[in-house]
Formats: sequence, structure tokens, C-alpha cells
Amino acid sequence: MAMAGSSPTHHSRARFDTTRWSLVAMAGGEVSQEVNAALNELCRAYWRPIYAEIRRRGHTADDAQDLAQEFFARLLRHEAFGRADREKGRFRTFLLGALDFFLIDHFRSKQALKRGGGEIMLPFAAGEGESWYREQPAYGSTPAEAFDQQWAVVLMDRALESLRDEYRVTGREEIFIAVEPFLTADSGEDGYAGVCEQIGLTPQAFAVAVHRVRRRFRACVRQQVEMTVLDPAEAAAEMKHLFGL
Repeated sequence: MAMAGSSPTHHSRARFDTTRWSLVAMAGGEVSQEVNAALNELCRAYWRPIYAEIRRRGHTADDAQDLAQEFFARLLRHEAFGRADREKGRFRTFLLGALDFFLIDHFRSKQALKRGGGEIMLPFAAGEGESWYREQPAYGSTPAEAFDQQWAVVLMDRALESLRDEYRVTGREEIFIAVEPFLTADSGEDGYAGVCEQIGLTPQAFAVAVHRVRRRFRACVRQQVEMTVLDPAEAAAEMKHLFGL
């Protein structure tokens, strides 16, 4: 869904984004610049839930960083395609299946990974993954539920970043900054008056702005979900599974 008045460039970009996982999955082991770029972007976007899952399985922070780097390095070398079940068409399903194979191989080989010994495939700032991991609540009664909750958090973070950029590019950043604290559906109208005075809107106009941003945020979340499924038609089921929407 594109907002009225959004630029053709923004719309085209969103259309490209929705093809990333389908492009990679359908290409299989074939190597091309377009496939490599799409896979690299997906890995950079969704490494945090994988890091958190490795930590959850008992590895130290340092080992988890090394293992995550090596795991994504293998993906980017196309060594893992065809080994994990992709029939459900979801990138998170593929990643989790591929991680299972990778950690089994790592356990069997019993080879210690030396830190800094290989090419850095992802931009790990020191402690970034660990800080994010420790900030996440202990979601879910099962490991699969915990991973899905962490995946949902990343999708929402990326949707929020995309929406913030959209408002900045269109010269409406002040409105977005004012509305952002009220973005969640369960936030009421308490505090509207003070914010309205700051940006020169009536409470009624501000309530309309909040409604529009919330609606656009949901559309951005769906765009992020569509990037991680083979067929955009599967996005509705994924939204329901991850967010109950």
C-alpha cells in the first residue's frame, strides 16, 4: 500500500523489496549480482534473531558472535541452500532450519572458531547483538515462539525506520516525531493537548494524524513481512502468526 502523494521511486523501491526472498529462494544455488545483493541485504537485516537464538542455546556472547558470522558467511557463499526446508516459503523458517544444520555441523566438527580469523560478512559492532539480546523479554513458552517474537521485533523496528524515513523525505518529520509516542494501538489520547500546542494542530487534527500514521505503520510492517515470504499472498497468514493481525 502506498500513501497518496508518495513518489514513484518510493513505490518502486517497495515493490523491489517484496521480491527479495522470493528472488533468492527461487534462484537456489545460482549466483548472480542481483541474488547476492538481495541475500546480503536479508542477512544484514535479520541477523539479530539468529544471534539471540544461538545465545539461547547456551553459547557465550563471544562464541555466538563468531558462530553468527560464520553462519551468515556460509549463507552468502550459497553453501546452505537446498539443505533446509523452504516449502513453507518463509525466510525465518529457512534461517532457523539452516541454523539447526549449521550448529549440528559445528558440534560434530568440534573445531573452535577463532575470532577475527575470517572475512567479516556482517557489521557487528562490539556488543551490539548482546545488548539487543538482553533487552528482549523472555517471550514465548517454546524456543520456536521465542524466535518468532524476536523476529517480529526486528520486523517492527525496520518498519518504523522505513516510516520515519518516509516522513523525513516528504518534509513531515515534525509530525512523525510528535505522533511516534502514540503509535501503538493501545495508547490513548492522554497527552495530545501538550503535543498539539508544540506543532500547532488542534486535538482533532492530531487524532487524525495519529490514525493515519498508525495505518501507514501497519502497511510498512506488511511490506517488511512480504520481503520474507515467497509469495506476497502469504503475508496475511504471516501477519496473523507473528502479530495476531
